[in-house]
Amino acid sequence: MQSGDVAGAALAIAEAVKADPANAAAWQLAGMIRRRAGDNPGAVAALEQAIALGLASAEVWNSLGLAREDSGDLVSAEAAFARAASAGSTYTPGITNHARLLGRLGRHAEAEALLRAALERQPRAPDLLNALGALLIEAGRADEAEGVYRTSLAIRADNRVTVIRLGQTLREQGRADEAVALYRARRAALGDSPEFVNALAGALVDSGDWAAAEAELERLCAAAPGYFPAHRGLARLAREHGSAKDGYRSFRKLAADFPDEPAVWLEWTSLLLKYGDYTEALEVIDAASQRFQSEQLVHSRAVVLSETGRPDEAEVLFRALSETPAGTVQAVLTTRARNAILLGDYALAESLAAQAVEQDPLDQFALAYLGLAWRLRGDPREFWLHDYERQAQQIALGDLADPGEMEALRTHLRSLHVAKAHPPDQSLRGGTQTDGALLTRPHPVIRRLREGIERAVAQYIEELPDDDGHPYYRRKTAAFRFAGSWSVRLTTAGFHVAHIHPEGWISSALHLVVPSLTQGEAADAGALVLGAPPAEMQTGLAPRHVVTPREGHLVLFPSSMWHGTKPFAGGHERLTVAFDIAPR
Repeated sequence: MQSGDVAGAALAIAEAVKADPANAAAWQLAGMIRRRAGDNPGAVAALEQAIALGLASAEVWNSLGLAREDSGDLVSAEAAFARAASAGSTYTPGITNHARLLGRLGRHAEAEALLRAALERQPRAPDLLNALGALLIEAGRADEAEGVYRTSLAIRADNRVTVIRLGQTLREQGRADEAVALYRARRAALGDSPEFVNALAGALVDSGDWAAAEAELERLCAAAPGYFPAHRGLARLAREHGSAKDGYRSFRKLAADFPDEPAVWLEWTSLLLKYGDYTEALEVIDAASQRFQSEQLVHSRAVVLSETGRPDEAEVLFRALSETPAGTVQAVLTTRARNAILLGDYALAESLAAQAVEQDPLDQFALAYLGLAWRLRGDPREFWLHDYERQAQQIALGDLADPGEMEALRTHLRSLHVAKAHPPDQSLRGGTQTDGALLTRPHPVIRRLREGIERAVAQYIEELPDDDGHPYYRRKTAAFRFAGSWSVRLTTAGFHVAHIHPEGWISSALHLVVPSLTQGEAADAGALVLGAPPAEMQTGLAPRHVVTPREGHLVLFPSSMWHGTKPFAGGHERLTVAFDIAPR
């Protein structure tokens, strides 16, 4: 296993446990090897056998937690990590993994308490400090995380993870220039690991020097061709910052250099689909299919056919996938439901979306397609799911009634819009979007904005009905977090195509600059429209609810509710802040 021969290791350990089935240490090693080989159920079974035979150490429980997490059983994984922490109060991997998973489950307060208790026992443990810093960033407390990382760095100055994360914390606070300086000062000592160079490139983009970032990523792609984040970064720079170079040039070289490596083709295809480059995606899928076959390639081809006006052909592929284990994968169910709507088979769309919701009640795409199928079938449950009058609320933010406060916020936000074009995988057209988590930045106007938003969101949540049987209301809780936040600046007749927010529960639009209507412009120009699905779905459905934007007013609505905006006349600015809310 240490030499990289995982298949050979799997065969050897299989013989070992067969020859000595009561050997707990052999079962522990079998679990580690099976997990490395991607056999998560086998790994879980082997590690559970090791524990049953009496090897209940913190290390074994931690390995079991990781295997269960890999299998998607987060509740059992959390229990295993808890046992690891109790079995070894100073076993750092078990503690950090437990805290990380608690954060993933939205239980940030428990995770923080766990890490701080561990740090009382081991105050100079960089891994514990780094885990606490990561948790604080996730909770939107980047300024506190900075102090934690600096403490960690004072203990161990050569800790590459600490340096990378400290720089990311500075970026979260809008201090990209400091992050660049930090990385450059530490570069000689830490070396050019892929993660370090990628972090430097991200900081350079945030600081406005995208050309230097591009050069760093080009060198990284050449030096570490298997590090896919660098290839994705190059593609994004080409689309968002106006590079004249082919954004997929590094993927083309990868495919030429490693033509029989499926991961290269699948990664490239995934990015092409994400960016909506369907013509090229089909060419890449065709080329990949000459090398290997996979259910993921079949699914990607079905998506391309569906999105390029060939839903009948796509359904043939979806039906074939339904006969395989991939047929119940969440992404396959939701994309097939979308295709069924394009086919006009609304009963099939409802069935698929309902199955996806049953598998994952938090899947916002599944809920959106289910609501749309109900609407197309004339089912009144559409309005049960999305009650536009009750769930969509426009709220005045009192602090922004002060002209000075409003102008200070506008000025600061404009300074953050450094890109030249919209992100290729986002809904806006004719404008730019800020990077990173806007509402974690420490600037005074952002802090005051966040506080005002938190008050408004808390009031909105409090007024939601108590209904555990409703997909939206059942998540009601006074404890919430920001799952993302950003600013959008539209110009040149900008607008948002209809979309939803898959990572959210509650989504938003805070209007800060609303362009005045020009002569001859439609009365609803610039309006926020809710309930109209994307135009490419060809339903011809009108919006269910239209909100006239008002400066200083916040609109809140379910993340599964289709929403977009009407274009406005060119030459005018529209400035907004948006965010997603998720329960803690």
